[in-house]
Amino acid sequence: MKIHRTTHSARRVIAVTALCGSLLGSTGCFGSFVTLSRLYHWNSTVDPNKFARWGIFVATMVVPVYPSATIFDLIFTNTVEFWTGKNPMAAIDGNTRTVRAETGEEISMSLREDGAVDVSIRAPSKPDTHLVVVPEGDSVAAYDENGSLVARGVPEAAN
Repeated sequence: MKIHRTTHSARRVIAVTALCGSLLGSTGCFGSFVTLSRLYHWNSTVDPNKFARWGIFVATMVVPVYPSATIFDLIFTNTVEFWTGKNPMAAIDGNTRTVRAETGEEISMSLREDGAVDVSIRAPSKPDTHLVVVPEGDSVAAYDENGSLVARGVPEAAN
């Protein structure tokens, strides 16, 4: 009989903990879940085939990538964002990232405060190219240093 009470009490504790956890997660006001959003964005762009994306999603749920990203955001990044007003996983204005190719080309990208990205492309024996990549609704546009449209990218139609 005593074992039964202990099991019953343990079930109550688990039920209350699950209820509190689900209520905390459903409020949606404690952070932006940047890590989870980036994982979701990566999953949505990894393959144009919706069945492949679904398979990768299922695999990342089984492995537990999605649950781990959620817990990481819930415990760490959203807590830091709540107390400081800044998410440590979000991009930092003015932060520059440089990528170098084996062929000698170098691309530097710097995030601006307005959300645009300054891009500089340097290649051996070619003049430097400077672009500004600007988000425009569901698309993105690239402008040269004179403000002329160079390219526009739009999302692919859903499968």
